[in-house]
Amino acid sequence: MNYFKRGMASITRRKGKSLILFAVIFILGNVMAGAIAIDQGTKSVESTIKKKLGSVATVTMDYEKLDKDAADDDSVYEKMTNPSEKTLNEIGKLDEVSYYDYSYTSFINTVNFKMAQSENENFMMGDGETSFFNLKGVNFNEVLDAKNKIIAINDGRVFEKEEIEKAKNVVLISEQVAKENNVRVGDKIVLDYNSFSGMMMRSDGEEVEAKPVKKDYQAEVIGVFSVLQSEKKSNKKNDSASMNAESNYMDRVNSIYAPNGFVTNLTKETQLLEFENQPEMYEGQTKEEFEKNLDEFNYGQATYTLKSPEVAEDFRINADKILKDAKNKYSKVLISSDQYTQVAGPVKGMSKISKLVLIISVLASILIITLVTILFLRDRKHELGIYLSLGEKRSKVVGQIVFEVVVVAFVAITISVFTGNMLAKGFSNSLIQSQKTEQVDNGMGYNMDDYELARLTNSSISEDDVIDAYNISLNPTYILLFYVVGIGVVLVSTVAPLIYIMRLNPKKIMM
Repeated sequence: MNYFKRGMASITRRKGKSLILFAVIFILGNVMAGAIAIDQGTKSVESTIKKKLGSVATVTMDYEKLDKDAADDDSVYEKMTNPSEKTLNEIGKLDEVSYYDYSYTSFINTVNFKMAQSENENFMMGDGETSFFNLKGVNFNEVLDAKNKIIAINDGRVFEKEEIEKAKNVVLISEQVAKENNVRVGDKIVLDYNSFSGMMMRSDGEEVEAKPVKKDYQAEVIGVFSVLQSEKKSNKKNDSASMNAESNYMDRVNSIYAPNGFVTNLTKETQLLEFENQPEMYEGQTKEEFEKNLDEFNYGQATYTLKSPEVAEDFRINADKILKDAKNKYSKVLISSDQYTQVAGPVKGMSKISKLVLIISVLASILIITLVTILFLRDRKHELGIYLSLGEKRSKVVGQIVFEVVVVAFVAITISVFTGNMLAKGFSNSLIQSQKTEQVDNGMGYNMDDYELARLTNSSISEDDVIDAYNISLNPTYILLFYVVGIGVVLVSTVAPLIYIMRLNPKKIMM
């Protein structure tokens, strides 16, 4: 009889001991299966959410570091510097970058040219008298927001390179704004700049009435776009997230895309007009000093579209090095997928717990299965001694014992695949809710990065989105990983019993 047949016979004849070994492996297997299932679920939701958020990056101010250093030394505000266009362009040449844009942004208040209003009656844009538009400068003629599927050109075209280089008065407007002002592609529009009117406070604390400045800027509409909404937020539980999403959406609707030169010229000219109209509001500055300050603080913002989400961290490391070399210590890299980090507290907490449980369960399984196997072998030492006395090779005796343990373990692990998965679902649901409740109780303050993250991508996510995306399911990766871990633990557990068998002396056993 070969050792495979002997092994099967031993399992069936020693039903009690086989059932004990089965029960031990089954219980421990459920713990390991649950931990692996939860860990796989958290990795899956992270991959899904980050893919949804895309891989767009920018360089922004590290307010947390700035405020921390400023608490000890107020002079850091004067010493801090923004990255130069040269530095930002150098980052744009990194291998991880697919394409990028360096953009100047501004705004314009108008009276006759009307902004679009939200379909949500509870959401009002503007003060009812003046309209507010975001001016988005463009250097990348294909328009980065269009390439990143934040907007879609429905009519007309994007910019030509010559229009960008010569700062021509050509613009893209949203279909809602076009409809509000009865404008079509090819029409000329007038952006009637109107400065703030009302009471203003001077630097000495005295209130004075602001003298309004008015100037018209004519531009040709070369394209009409629509803002792409990734999802409707009306069915979300979080009202704050819904309102933020609506605000971001309407900000994009009321955005006007134009060449960088057009935006910077308009901004500088209107600010100079305001200075000349009411110089006493500017702390006694001369016109030359004011113009110098305008040039110093007139800096753009770079947006980088990365080749894939997988290269995001490599990009961050390389970009941080460039910023460090340029002595921009208060600048940092912000990536669209960073939104996940902000709201994934419950899932991340569960991931840490599952990893800890898996490590403990693996170590406990090795110890317990080893002890159980050794105890069973002590009762069988006469049987093993007979095999060795009859000339059976030690390797075959070892093979029989390993075979017996693996067969019982395989059956226990197979059942654990399903029961452990079910246990993981129930446990993770209750754990997520407890983690979520804890975060709500602790509260979350306003993060200065929120605006930038909303600007980078058309997809904004909340904690509820992450929890909704979390799912534990039976999949090939989970099943394969559990079998590898489970069988691996069993094989490691047989090391000590094998040493026990190898040390057996058949003559002493049989005497």
